[in-house]
Amino acid sequence: MKRKMLKRVLPLTLCTAMALAGCSNASKAGAPNADAEPDPDKTYDISYTGQWCYSDYEDGSYVEKMIEDALNINITVEKAETTDTIDLLLGSGEMPDCMWTEKKTPDWMQEQELIRMIPKAMVEKYCPKILEYYEKNPLIYKMVLNPENEEEFTCLAGLTFQFVDYYLPGDFYRYDWIEKLGIDLGVNVEQVSDRLYVADDGIELSKFIEIMDAFVNQDPDGNGKKDTLGAAAPDWGIGLIGQFYSAYGFAKDINNVNGRAEQCYAMDEYKEFLKGFQELYAKNLLDPEIISNDRTIAWDKINTGVAGYWLSTTNTLNSWAKDRPPLMLLERDPDAKLLATPGIKPDGGEVQAVVNPTPAYGKFFVNANVEDDKLAKILEFFNYTVFGAGDKETTAKLFYGEKDVDWKWDETGEKPVEINKLNSGDKGTWSFSQFGQTEEVTKWVGEEELFQAGSKYWSQGDNGTWLKWQHRPYKMDLANETKYEKIFQKISGDLDAYVASYRTQAVLGQVDVDDTWDDYLKELDRIGYNEMMDELEKIPSIEEMIAELEK
Repeated sequence: MKRKMLKRVLPLTLCTAMALAGCSNASKAGAPNADAEPDPDKTYDISYTGQWCYSDYEDGSYVEKMIEDALNINITVEKAETTDTIDLLLGSGEMPDCMWTEKKTPDWMQEQELIRMIPKAMVEKYCPKILEYYEKNPLIYKMVLNPENEEEFTCLAGLTFQFVDYYLPGDFYRYDWIEKLGIDLGVNVEQVSDRLYVADDGIELSKFIEIMDAFVNQDPDGNGKKDTLGAAAPDWGIGLIGQFYSAYGFAKDINNVNGRAEQCYAMDEYKEFLKGFQELYAKNLLDPEIISNDRTIAWDKINTGVAGYWLSTTNTLNSWAKDRPPLMLLERDPDAKLLATPGIKPDGGEVQAVVNPTPAYGKFFVNANVEDDKLAKILEFFNYTVFGAGDKETTAKLFYGEKDVDWKWDETGEKPVEINKLNSGDKGTWSFSQFGQTEEVTKWVGEEELFQAGSKYWSQGDNGTWLKWQHRPYKMDLANETKYEKIFQKISGDLDAYVASYRTQAVLGQVDVDDTWDDYLKELDRIGYNEMMDELEKIPSIEEMIAELEK
């Protein structure tokens, strides 16, 4: 496939202003020299932050030392616990030499004059493998190329295939409760392992309500008390709520509403979702703490056998999620059985699920003050941590720690087997490599025995039958070609707070949704919602972008 180069026409006045400013997207250190090389006799000091570089990160960890020895560098890890911590770090002008983040856009980083451009020629020289993935997934180029110079990157994107090659948004029921209560689910159920069962389709909304009623009112745990709950509280902040949206015929994030991009929370279907959940809450079929955004509250209710249904992801069947349900439930209760389904669907309708448009994962930025020779060394660092410099054993150490201490190869010599199960961040594991999950690594970390038992439903490699319900978002401004992101950044605090407040009032029955819906939409408009969404009308849909790139 021939990739079309991505260009943006600038207004003349802007081009002139950029020229007067000496604008060639050079770093503060000067115009980029794509032929620059690291000094072989120099030990470079590189400051860094990324995932799992939290306050309890162990300075001089096993993985950190391994990288330093391999590349002849000294690493200083800047500890950033949360997005707020990163904001403070960047706001103080103390951005490390390089960093991974999921939250910041290239435009924002450029506006703050925090980053330098990365010559494509240097990427080709020091980490060519990443470009092979970009060529296979050309939408990534829209995310990382400098729109004013196609020979430069604003940042580099990492990889994970968890969000494109698998159906992740599964929900779970206590199947032992369903069996005890004799509930006919209306779908085919297959036992795929000792205690895991899988449905071949989503549960219809009316059936879901029937199940929740039975979980609350028919003593499913057999203790003679009315002390069980139906649906545990979801984590509203990370998108799992999309499984509930599916029950009302729409998907999370941006939907196509008669040819216009709309956020799910502004749709008529969302109004019906709020009314439906208000009714379920009034009937006590939802956890009274359903509005809580603390997922550990829900985890505790599931793990202690109080709640019988929860939203999750199918990859929580892997050991990385051993501290949460369903694995913690299975460990604590030997009689517990699980039913996994692809979600809830409207009566007579289909499940609605969203899949990422590309395997891009995270953004790797380089500080504006980094000189070209040091950039070359940082790109070596990028290549080493994302691809293990092409060495499978190095990659395994980045994720699992010391060979023959924390892990060993399985009998095939192809997959690491954990001996000493480390939490992410222990010994520096995942702290540098989180965003380097190639197909091979994705299988290592995401296809353990229990997950593999149901892979014919949720794995692309086994032609998973659930995958047909996944669709890319209708529109995303991947290249920041519009003012969408700038407006979002400006209004997101007020917007998110208002949407959450209205949702809470609606579900708790504190407002009449029909009577207040028009006022709700007017307030969204006042905050800036329609101005923001109008920007997306300026760009093609994701599917149209793909079709254009494939010409």
